[in-house]
Amino acid sequence: MSSTLSAHSPKFGSKLTTFEQLADIPAPVALGPHHKPVPHVVLVDAIREEVATRGFDIAREQLAVSRTGAALFGVMDLVPAFSPDVASVERGLSFGFRNATDATMAIRGVAGSRVFVCDNLALYGDTFAMSRKNTTWLDLRWAIANGFDKFLRQSVDLETKIARLQSVELTDDAAKVIIFDVFAAGLAPVRLFDDVERFYFRPDPGATDCQPRTLWGVMNAFTRAYRDLSPTRLFNASVALGRRLLHGVIDVKADKVA
Repeated sequence: MSSTLSAHSPKFGSKLTTFEQLADIPAPVALGPHHKPVPHVVLVDAIREEVATRGFDIAREQLAVSRTGAALFGVMDLVPAFSPDVASVERGLSFGFRNATDATMAIRGVAGSRVFVCDNLALYGDTFAMSRKNTTWLDLRWAIANGFDKFLRQSVDLETKIARLQSVELTDDAAKVIIFDVFAAGLAPVRLFDDVERFYFRPDPGATDCQPRTLWGVMNAFTRAYRDLSPTRLFNASVALGRRLLHGVIDVKADKVA
């Protein structure tokens, strides 16, 4: 499988990292009297503990940091602790999160779904399960526990919405309108248009996720193309796409997705 978090952005200089390497990043400095940045290693460790407390194992953990080390992006693929066999299922639960110790971003977490056969990641962009600023008032353990409660509720809703996407059949003309609509709204870089078009309309035999002529097939075509984005763009684009297709209303002539 290819990595979901790519690391070749010239602007952000993002690079893949490990939990152990996070500990080597210098301690962040407060930028004001109320700014209390949470070190990335502390955040990831706290999330790991909450995952274990809730009865899950981490099947895979992917982390990336910006060139300066200030921004962190992560994805954890979760499986029930009593049944850790990822290979036996097509799709699994994922938790996406980000943080910035330089006050440019709040700590945010969002529910996600991983299509294992192609390593696609869909993030549920309706609401954030966790959204807290790095301040002196932050109770990290409470924020993560409360966020995980919301995450689990979101995950159930996400499965329902994915089932809905899978049930909406599309003509090629309807699919073209939806794809154009996503690009026209600025939710995906125009340079990915050819990739999305190829993934959906001319998928390889092994691209079973893109073969259904449904909204789910369209979403997978986008999430496949998104794998080449930097961690920053991937997180933001995935959340925006999820909001558009999972929560929004799309009118396509006679085809309506309410």
